[in-house]
Amino acid sequence: MIRRNSLTQGEVLGFVRRWLDTFRSEAEAARVVGMTRQSLNEMTNGDRPFTDKVLKAAGVKVVRPAPEYYPVEGA
Repeated sequence: MIRRNSLTQGEVLGFVRRWLDTFRSEAEAARVVGMTRQSLNEMTNGDRPFTDKVLKAAGVKVVRPAPEYYPVEGA
């Protein structure tokens, strides 16, 4: 068994779908996070990446690595 700390895209989609199931409609869920139903639908269909608002509402924490800086040769 491989251990990992991050979620796969499929697992993230599962979190979002479970969150969506708590609403009567996709439009209601979209209103909660301040977007259109069409935008939310495009995200759940994989046409657009999930926004931080949607992920937070679904209970997924987004951690972005800190930037790394390297010297440029000849600069």
